[in-house]
Amino acid sequence: MIKVSNVDKSFDGHLALSNLDLNVKKGSIYGLVGTNGAGKTTLIKHVTGVLKQDRGIITIEDQPVYENTSIKKRMGYIPDDLYFFSSYNLKESARFYKSLYPKWDQNRYAQMVKRFNLDEKRKLSKFSKGMQKQAAFILTMS
Repeated sequence: MIKVSNVDKSFDGHLALSNLDLNVKKGSIYGLVGTNGAGKTTLIKHVTGVLKQDRGIITIEDQPVYENTSIKKRMGYIPDDLYFFSSYNLKESARFYKSLYPKWDQNRYAQMVKRFNLDEKRKLSKFSKGMQKQAAFILTMS
């Protein structure tokens, strides 16, 4: 279960999240809907442990998320603004990710590259934005 309790977050005096409460039961599927600036991305960054809340508690399976490697290693996060090494192609990026993640699944990577029909030898900086999102998804899920 994901539990967000009484969470506040401010940026430069602007309250982005205010007294937020949310409970997501295991196995359920939720969607976040809201206008620009409503706090959707801020909430996701908190639930994934990218940001630390100013007040309140965020837990997954009753464990705090922020700076908790045992929780964080079981989740993936693809930000709106992607960053890739500009000189790397998809295959080189995969090799880099493989060196960082002990549970890297090379078979899953190969299947997904084939399914998305991406050229592993093409520099990621030359991919369209949509193709870059696909590459980020492949790298995250592998």
